[in-house]
Amino acid sequence: MRYDVIGKIGEGNRGEVYKVRLEDGRIAALKWAKNYEIEKEWEILNYLNGFYAPKPVFRGKRYIIMELVEGKPLKELQNTPKYYDSLKFSLQGAFKLDERNVFHKQLGRFYHILYDGKNVKFIDFERAVITENPRNFLQIIGYYLQRDENFDKNKIKFILNLYKQDKFKALEESIKVVDEAKNNAFY
Repeated sequence: MRYDVIGKIGEGNRGEVYKVRLEDGRIAALKWAKNYEIEKEWEILNYLNGFYAPKPVFRGKRYIIMELVEGKPLKELQNTPKYYDSLKFSLQGAFKLDERNVFHKQLGRFYHILYDGKNVKFIDFERAVITENPRNFLQIIGYYLQRDENFDKNKIKFILNLYKQDKFKALEESIKVVDEAKNNAFY
């Protein structure tokens, strides 16, 4: 597949990401693998096919071309009402990934969750696995809700206990808790 590099978006320990223009004019993201096999990430992106993840377009030997996910990372939204909105969508998305047995493993990193004002997408699936025991929802609870002083810790404990009995009810309760924290923080 032919493409032109528009510019570098970012770089991590394992890869570099570029904004590219495809031969048909579409704008996409190209992820270049520095030191890992790209095949596993490609398989997971294909399995998800745009479901809370970038939609894959093409795979080369050391790179993937995928949908360019626009939006702000959670880190940039902290201390705003949009942060709490993005947390609700993140909880829902993490729950849905759990239902599909995809464990991202790194949703505790603020820059792996992008929010466009309407939805979230998770990025960087190079360490993700298919497993019978995914823990994406619990990652969001642990990394964001438990560590945020705006959340009632007793309610978080209640959600964690409820999760063992009824995962869907735990999701519903977590969304209520996020709404409550947002209202307490900003209204």
